[in-house]
Amino acid sequence: MAEFFISIYAMLAMFVLLAMQRNDREQRPNPQMVTLVGWGLFSLSSTLAILLGAVGLALALGLHMPLPAGFESPLL
Repeated sequence: MAEFFISIYAMLAMFVLLAMQRNDREQRPNPQMVTLVGWGLFSLSSTLAILLGAVGLALALGLHMPLPAGFESPLL
């Protein structure tokens, strides 16, 4: 299931970046929907980076937290 969401995220990000690059090259304004999807992907990426960084830091500092089934932590 995670692979599906990662591939959808990658396709959306690629579409947004290519559309913005093409519009910039042709000196056209970006449609509002492309801009909103871009901001949404940026927000998702930033949030996940902060959350996963916090989990990694907690594991590195020795906090024993319940992890999802099948998740192997090399630090424990």
